[in-house]
Amino acid sequence: MDIDHFKRVNDTYGHHIGDQLLVHVVNACQTRLLESHFFARYGGEEFVIALKGFTEAEGEILANQLRTTVEQTPLMTEAGSLTATLSIGVAEVVDWTEETLYQLLHKADTALYAAKEQGRNRVKVYAASESVIS
Repeated sequence: MDIDHFKRVNDTYGHHIGDQLLVHVVNACQTRLLESHFFARYGGEEFVIALKGFTEAEGEILANQLRTTVEQTPLMTEAGSLTATLSIGVAEVVDWTEETLYQLLHKADTALYAAKEQGRNRVKVYAASESVIS
């Protein structure tokens, strides 16, 4: 998951507003996540969420709920109201004996970049069975 145009926020409003936006996105996402979900900052404005026991379709549904929640929850700052959008890549582990964490992250990242290339503010799923983005 990646906050769209985050660099623009930092460049326009300053890093203190960017930091507020990061916290805001985390708080908005946490309203949709369960305690059992692994949610962590992966770097910069990127995050990773691991959902044990979820199917790819259920992951896509939750990803769209997160995206919508963030988009519909503006952040009030001294610079005014800011709205963030998310691009999210979803990937599923088919068999842990054959998948590594690196491969899983690579698939999710591939789907994330497809979401960005197709206009941002969307969820894309890496289709493991076809080895393509759907």
